[in-house]
Amino acid sequence: MSRRISDAPSMEARDRTNHMTHTNKRSFGAGIGVFILLAVVFFTGCSTFTEITEETEEPDNVVADTALRDLPQNKEIEYQYKFVEATKLRLMGQSSDALELFYQCSEIQPHAPAPYYQMSLIADQINEQKEAIKYGKKAVQYGPDNKWYRLHLANLYLKGNTADSALSQYDHLVRQEGIEDLDILFRTAQLYQKNDKYRDALDLYNRIEERMGFNERISILKKMIYTRLGNKDQAYQEVQELIDRDPDEARYYGMLAETYATFKEYDKAEQMYDKLFALDSTNNLGQLSKVKYYNEQEKYGQSIELLRKEIIPNPSVDFRDKMLMLLNFLSDNNKLTRYTPQIGAALDSMVKYHPRRNEVHAMYADYYLKQNEFGKSIDHLLPLAQSDQGKYVYWDQLLSVYSITSRFGEMYQRGLESLQQYPKKPRLYLLTSIGALQTNKADTAISLLEEGKTLIQDDQTLRIQFLTQLGEAYYQEQQYNRAWSYFEEVIRLEPDNVMVLNNYSYYLSLRGENLDKALKLSRRTIQEEPQSSVYLDTYAWILYKKGDIKKAKRYIEKAIKNGGADDPDVMEHYGDILFKMGEREEAVIQWKKSRDLGNAGEHIRYKINHQKLPPDADKK
Repeated sequence: MSRRISDAPSMEARDRTNHMTHTNKRSFGAGIGVFILLAVVFFTGCSTFTEITEETEEPDNVVADTALRDLPQNKEIEYQYKFVEATKLRLMGQSSDALELFYQCSEIQPHAPAPYYQMSLIADQINEQKEAIKYGKKAVQYGPDNKWYRLHLANLYLKGNTADSALSQYDHLVRQEGIEDLDILFRTAQLYQKNDKYRDALDLYNRIEERMGFNERISILKKMIYTRLGNKDQAYQEVQELIDRDPDEARYYGMLAETYATFKEYDKAEQMYDKLFALDSTNNLGQLSKVKYYNEQEKYGQSIELLRKEIIPNPSVDFRDKMLMLLNFLSDNNKLTRYTPQIGAALDSMVKYHPRRNEVHAMYADYYLKQNEFGKSIDHLLPLAQSDQGKYVYWDQLLSVYSITSRFGEMYQRGLESLQQYPKKPRLYLLTSIGALQTNKADTAISLLEEGKTLIQDDQTLRIQFLTQLGEAYYQEQQYNRAWSYFEEVIRLEPDNVMVLNNYSYYLSLRGENLDKALKLSRRTIQEEPQSSVYLDTYAWILYKKGDIKKAKRYIEKAIKNGGADDPDVMEHYGDILFKMGEREEAVIQWKKSRDLGNAGEHIRYKINHQKLPPDADKK
């Protein structure tokens, strides 16, 4: 008989079973974190009273299936023989062969549920969840009164995160079959709760309590439901009963404090926190809970103080929790701006109590970077980068900060150090080359850039940055044609790269080469950024070099209006243009402004002292 693939166990599935063990038990349990929020882990295959798995018990008389009554005697005997042999094979670990025989049983009698159940078990073992559910559904279809089939199918649904489908199986067992098994009742109640069927969940929790008496976990689950329903009195009552039964258990006061806070009864919440800390002054869960309590009321100052004074020094609080609470403030610019000193003090505390943790220094470096205190950020980035656990990102940040602060000598030296540790990172070659170029080591910069460029893979932006720096380095080395070729390549790859368009056109003007092309390139920059004083200055200077003095004056004055009055180069150029127009006295005034802004070059001294342009002035 030919088989359809959808019904037959795949060869892959059967082969894979030979590598699987028989048992497929899952770990069950619940965790406690900040009192209420983490007090109960919702049902994820979790059993509180007894652990239900298909492996501990199986349906009775799986071979004596009522569906076999309709078979001819010879077929029934064949079915019985194959089913028994398949069961033996599965128990011996030969699941692939067992799967084949169970399938043959289903062909003999398609309405017998037991083979489908067994095939579903095997499919579940080898993580073929779609097949497991398909066969599990058939087992329930043909054996609707079998508890184990339904429990197995429900567990499959839970593994697939379809709690509503799992609930339908448990609901059938509880409502239609009248099962009173405590574990099944509890699982069903939790699924009701997970699916927001709170009244049904409460009914089952109450049934469980009637049978087994008081249970802490059920009280907590009921409190959670009452809270969701807005029934604060019942919620308070559930936690109060916990306190009455064990008044020395500090976490119960934390639960009640959180419950009061949920209903905005903050005075009562404060009283409960006071009682909690009276019992246990360093209770870590209580401290974490109170930080959350302050944050919910936007009392961030008090939250940070609690973090600094109590939580960070507390060795029983997990380091990751401390980090997460601090990150909550560092990642929010509004909080960071408003509470800068307090956050800094909390970071000081972290350094004091966790001095060897790189994460603390990384956080501190980030804090200073956000404050634009770049020098202080270096104090934390440098030891981070040089540590045994130093990461590439620390070197990248460190060299970038050196560049921002114009500490190019250190940028070059530390860059060489970074390349010893990360010789395959092209961006480190780029950053180190910038340090070299800015300290008049153009030949070294070229070597670094040529080597680093071979390491670039598919990063077009990084490639353009390398080509740009090569152009700058070759220009500094006075290898002008090579510099031009690199600038041309950048413009070909990125036609709107205004920085390269500006520098290339300015360099051409200083050389007095191809001024028409220079003007065309520069015009593109002021079209892109018409209010840039730098680009307006370049355009004015090229016009000056072409002899269009009147137009040059118009554009240099635009540059001054857009911030160029604070740029010594712009003011020197303005003086040169005025001098060419015959305005000697005004020109000297602008040259002096340039000097006062920091221009200490020989040309500016000559212009001021002699009140005229030097013979080679056009090269400046």
